[in-house]
Amino acid sequence: MSRAYLLLDSCQIDNLQARVCELAPGSRPHFLYLMTQYAELAFCGPLLVAVQAHSPLAQAFDAHWQATAGIWLESDADEERLIKHLRSLIHARVEGDVSVFFRYYDPRIARLWLQDLAAGERDRLMGPVSLIRLPEGDLHRKGPARVGAEYAHVPWLTLDAQQLEHLGQAGREAVLQRVQAHCQQFFPAYLDGLDSAGQKQWASACCCSAERQGYSAVDDVMRWVSVYGHFGDTFPDGPDHTVYRQLLASRDGSPKERLDKLLAEFKRQLVCAEIAS
Repeated sequence: MSRAYLLLDSCQIDNLQARVCELAPGSRPHFLYLMTQYAELAFCGPLLVAVQAHSPLAQAFDAHWQATAGIWLESDADEERLIKHLRSLIHARVEGDVSVFFRYYDPRIARLWLQDLAAGERDRLMGPVSLIRLPEGDLHRKGPARVGAEYAHVPWLTLDAQQLEHLGQAGREAVLQRVQAHCQQFFPAYLDGLDSAGQKQWASACCCSAERQGYSAVDDVMRWVSVYGHFGDTFPDGPDHTVYRQLLASRDGSPKERLDKLLAEFKRQLVCAEIAS
């Protein structure tokens, strides 16, 4: 008989273990990093827990976590066998024989990783998993259940450069979503009159503007939103942006400190009515 599970990301959900125990008393969460070389990071990694449809835990997943913080999966395999296979996927080998963490339990990554594969290859990777529910649609195993793999110090899973580039789309989409949400909350006027596609295009242009000045970290891009939204695409190359160009070109201090000074100057100009608010 098939059982349903949630594979949740502790990095995306605050106090995950406590919340699971509160929502599903008596459940037995399994931290996949335990019994691996990453055991010290267990409470920052993926957590597997059985779930019942329509339960408080399932409702919390549907309402808050399914878009970015975990996947719903089903399997008729023995739970221990399922855990072994899922644990084997926590890392992968990339070019240069380097091992990297693999966050396949991010639904955006799971979709990009599995949806376009041939049925046989997808079945091999899913192993004992029969179904993965994602917001954009379910992923099914076509053939019979596979035994699956087991965790090893050296990853059995490999990802080539093309796959890594493809999977990188998930990260880019996540940044755009955060920029949009940040702007909607704090600077809604910048998005006035834009539909969903227009807002995404605006967020992409904002990210590109920040990256041209050396700011690609999410937190830095969030701070860039205020000045980009105020001055537009010409910033910081417009005729009235000289002081900002000087601050960005300065080699005094770190990039973060230069951004601090730029935002301080922006606030000063607003307060002094040197620029329109």
